[in-house]
This record gives sequence, structure tokens and C-alpha cells, in this order.
Amino acid sequence: MGRSKSKWLAMSLSMVVASSTIMSACAGKTENGGAAGGQAENKDIHILLSHSNAKYAMQLKDNDDYVKELSKQSGYNLKFEFLGHGNDYIQQLTVRFASGDLPDLIRTDSIDSTMHPGALQQGVFHELGPLIDQYGPNIKKKIPQEAWESTRVSSDGKIYGIPALSALPASRVMYIRQDWLDQLGMKQPETLDEFLEFFEAVKNNDLNGNGDPNDEYGFYVRENLQFSDVFFREFGASPNQWYYRDDQLVPGMILPEMKEALKFWKDLYDKGYINPNLFTNKSADWEAGIKQGKAGLWMHDIINYMSNWQLGNFVNQPNVKLSVINPPQGPSGGGITAQSDQIYFVWVIPSKVKNPEEIIKFLDWTWSDEAETFFSLGIKDVNYTEENGGFKWDPKAPANSDNDASIFYQLSINPRGDGRMLPTVIDAHPDAEFLKKGVEIAKNGNVPNDGLHMPVLESLKTHPELAVGTNSGTLFLDMFAKVITGKEDLDASFDNFVSEWKRRGGDAAIQEATDWYKSFHNK
Repeated sequence: MGRSKSKWLAMSLSMVVASSTIMSACAGKTENGGAAGGQAENKDIHILLSHSNAKYAMQLKDNDDYVKELSKQSGYNLKFEFLGHGNDYIQQLTVRFASGDLPDLIRTDSIDSTMHPGALQQGVFHELGPLIDQYGPNIKKKIPQEAWESTRVSSDGKIYGIPALSALPASRVMYIRQDWLDQLGMKQPETLDEFLEFFEAVKNNDLNGNGDPNDEYGFYVRENLQFSDVFFREFGASPNQWYYRDDQLVPGMILPEMKEALKFWKDLYDKGYINPNLFTNKSADWEAGIKQGKAGLWMHDIINYMSNWQLGNFVNQPNVKLSVINPPQGPSGGGITAQSDQIYFVWVIPSKVKNPEEIIKFLDWTWSDEAETFFSLGIKDVNYTEENGGFKWDPKAPANSDNDASIFYQLSINPRGDGRMLPTVIDAHPDAEFLKKGVEIAKNGNVPNDGLHMPVLESLKTHPELAVGTNSGTLFLDMFAKVITGKEDLDASFDNFVSEWKRRGGDAAIQEATDWYKSFHNK
């Protein structure tokens, strides 16, 4: 978006805020038609959100059965308005805020999002803390404290947003071809040396049986190391994480321990244990490669097992058997992912809405035990049945699989967030034990995160090349690629990277991050 357009949107937003404030003072009805003052309470709720590329949501028709059922169970007349996904949603929501055409409940990524610049400061959102205290007992009980502490929902000690949670506090696991382990007569690896032994065996055997001994890799890596960032924390530093060291909050990618991780990754590359196209192996190609039998080990979320890795998805491999395993233990620890706030997105209520307590009551109902069955299994006798005191639910049944209908009631219209791994869903799934083990492994692989709740640093906003992590175009990924492919000497290249990162703005980022950390933790 150009600078002139950004200025126009900001100016428009300011005028909308001012006019909305005046109109709110004079209005006798809410935006959605409910009566103000002592008139009848309004039970209509208009919800604005992204379709997130979900098939069912993208094709939602009027008078939809799932929306009708949710309205019936909740006691509210619900209207879901789905906008685009990704950049489309960002642009569409920005325009909606600038025009003032706002519904009752809006999905955003943060109360201070760039999608609605200045909205928080200009009073566009209701303060929700007192309303939650009065009308939201389930919300208070079931949303963890870590989420409320996030700057994505709170500002200056006041709550302006309600978190919608991701499916699990942690969900990333390591998948391994158990049938290959069995064929090799090997146990599941636990130490780094045992992982290397498995990788060597994969390299030397045609385990997918296609006659090509050189198209299998011990660890299958995805572009930008996405879902592939294991083998860093084992050496004491992850490129995606901040660490409080020596009275400073610093990114793991510049810590001296990173050199040991780089040596390990270079060894993986030099010995052919990882795919040589790791820097160009895009999402679809990565997934296809795994299903074609190119991977002995890979990382992904346990949630994705149901959509990606069920055994019928593998090509010409009828005997596939998978296990989920614990991450390796290295010289300086282990783990899979850093602790997060578990916030999937954030709900805000525009201040022009006259009955915000009704919105809170609705959201509180969605967090009730009563509502959980709908957000897990859908509509009784359509998506599931009750048998012998329990539930029978088949994710592959047409009612759940056609047009990805289960995604719609578990995720798209679920104000709680992502319901795909609720206990009721797992218990009803044919592979329940596999999923439960994955959930436990992901939980145990979650490591403390010193940068938890840190907002986007101002000093890095205009320097994408300095971003912490392995994103494309960053100084770190450029250095990483040159080192492991042997184009540059490891020690010299890493030292130059650290120096350049600090010189370009990294020192300012460390100072800003440290100031935030000490203020947030009262140090």
C-alpha cells in the first residue's frame, strides 16, 4: 500500500472515529437494529472475520444449517460475514475501519493491529474487563492467564480484546517412519547420535522400494526451515527465539552457541542426510515429497495428522506406519517449540455497539461445556450420533468431509478459536491413541520463552532483513545457506553476520527488547 493511500486511510479513520462518537451519542438504536435504553434487548450479532481459505466458509450460503443450529443453541441471531484471507483480509478490514462500516464483533490479530491504525488510541473499541467480570465467568475460567497478559488483548492494564485460542498450547511434533525403523531393526532415536545413525541408514537403503537408493532423506526440510527448526535448541540457541542473557534480551541467532548448531546442520547437508533443495522446497512440494516416501523424519503439527498424514494419503506405500517421537536431547538441552500465548486471533467489539454485554454473554456461552459438543462434533444425527452413552463421529463421513464441513463448525464459526483438537474430537477419532500421544509430546517439547508477550519492535519494523528467525530475505538465512553449503567459512561468516546485524539496527533492537523485558517483568 502506498504512502498516500496510507495517509488517506489514517485521515479517514480519524474522521470516522469523530463522527461515530457523535452519532453514538445521538443514536436510539444500535448498528444492528437493537433498541437502546429501556426497550427490548437486541439478540442479533453480526460477526466479521476471515474465511482463511476454508472451502465451506468461502462458499457460505444464506440460511446455512450450521449457522442456524449455532443460533438456536446460543439463543442469538447470528450473521457471519466472511472476508478474504491474508493480504486480502488486511486490505478489506482496513477499508471497513476507515469507512466506519463496523459490525458487532470483529476478528483482528491484535487490538493495536496495523489493519486499524490508531483505533485503540482513539476509542474505537469497548473496554471489556468490567463486562467480562460481570458476564463472562466461562471466559475467565477457560482462557489461560498467559493469553490475557498479551499486548494483543490488553493495554495499560485494561482489556480491549478477547483471545480466540489455537487448538493446543503447543502442537508441533516429530513424525517418523516407524515402518522404516522396523525394517532397519532400529529403535526410535533419542540422542543426537541415534538420530544420525538413523539418517545414515536411510541414506544407504532403498526404504521406499522404488528402485532409487538416492531419493530418501533422513530429515526432510522445508523452505525457510519452516516446520524444520529442530536441531538448534539442542545446542542452546534457536534462531526463532529470544533469550535473557547477561542482563540483556538477545535473539538466539546471534548467540555464540549458534556456531555449534551450524556445524551440526552443515554435517547433515554434507552427508546427504537432508534434502539438497531445502532452500526451495515449498510447502506443496515438501508435503508431496513426504507422501512419495522421501522422508524418514519431518516436523509438523499434530493437528495436521488428520488432514495430511493419515496412512491412505501416502503414494504407492500400503505399509506405511508412523510414530510421533520426542525431540532429541543435545549437549545443551532440547525441545521443539518455544512457549507461546496460544492466541490464534483476537475479538474486538466496536464502541458504537450499544449492547456489548450481549456480545460477552454470547462469547461466554461459546466457552461453556454445553457449547463444546457443537464445536467438536457438529449437529447431532447429521455429523455425529450418540451411542451407548458416547459419541460416534467419523471425520471421513461425507457429512464431515464434503467441502471440509467439519472445519466450518470446528474452526470457521467457532468464536473460541480452533476446536479441531478438543478432547471430544480426539476421543471420537479412530486414531485417538496416536493423537493423544502427539498432544503429550508437543506439550513436553514446549520450552520457556523469554520473549513471550513482547510486541513487535519499532526498531525492526522497517528492517525486514534483521527479523529474528529464518524468514526469506533475512541476514540470518542468507548466512545459514552460505555456511551449510560450504560457500563461506563458518566462523568468519557467522561473526560477520552478527556484526552486520548489530550495525544495521540490531543493537537498537536489543536495547528496545531489553527495556520491554525489564518493564514487563518489573526487573
